[in-house]
Amino acid sequence: MLRLLCLLCLCLILTMGCYDQYKKKETTVMQTNVTVHLGENGEAFAKRYLDQVNINRQPAGLDFYRIDWKTSAPGIVLFEHGKHSFTVENALDVGGYQNKDFPHEGMPELDITAGLTASDLISHDEARLKMFAILQKILQSGWKVFIDRSDPRLRGKEMLRYVQTTSSASSLDAEYLPTFDEWMEIPSNTTWSFYADHVYLEVSFTREHTLTDPIKPSAYIVNFNIKNESEHYRAYVGPDNRKRWKELLPGELAKLVPMRAEAEAKMVAKGFKIDETYQDPPVPDLK
Repeated sequence: MLRLLCLLCLCLILTMGCYDQYKKKETTVMQTNVTVHLGENGEAFAKRYLDQVNINRQPAGLDFYRIDWKTSAPGIVLFEHGKHSFTVENALDVGGYQNKDFPHEGMPELDITAGLTASDLISHDEARLKMFAILQKILQSGWKVFIDRSDPRLRGKEMLRYVQTTSSASSLDAEYLPTFDEWMEIPSNTTWSFYADHVYLEVSFTREHTLTDPIKPSAYIVNFNIKNESEHYRAYVGPDNRKRWKELLPGELAKLVPMRAEAEAKMVAKGFKIDETYQDPPVPDLK
């Protein structure tokens, strides 16, 4: 009987200890402002925010690092990128991964998810203006609009029309504020893309699909995806050739030149105007 009581006490102590650690972690995460930057070693990031980072190690060689907040107590994330740094408020999570194939790069990609506002529900028009304010803040931090190398160099309303009618995978122009009717026609996961000093950024939103009545409140989530230059260009060669991306990239980029020329010719024939002042970001050093 005494042995049984001792075992029960030990189990109770261990349970309370785990509960206390969980409550401590939960409280710490919700009260902490987090700073992230590309290239940081994942383990260093985890140590910097001890007891806050959830680590998921995959057999394929990817280690994921993530911090989560409750919607009732969101966090604030500062993405550090020199003069192009920006802050994400109402953050729900932030995370990145480290690839054992490219250990010298640290975390080459980061994701941040946030609410448009602290409240769960907002009007669709407020969401439109809040989203545009986020995009303007990014532009004011020195980020430039990025147009994929295979897409036509369209701007403003014409790029919106192109995305809606021709290529839903293309990015919108962050300098153009859509009308309310246009906003309601923009589907979830449509992106606005940027470039600044060897870093690529995509911003998108998710609209609650059951709350699309234009006169009733809805719920919106904003997503930020940030990649270093190498990770951005590895996507051009496909997942099976990532280790050979520097060797294969010139050939893949060459294929995109006629694709853009063809797309632009079609748009010009429809009366669209090509922004010939737009310049693609520089190609990385492939040595």
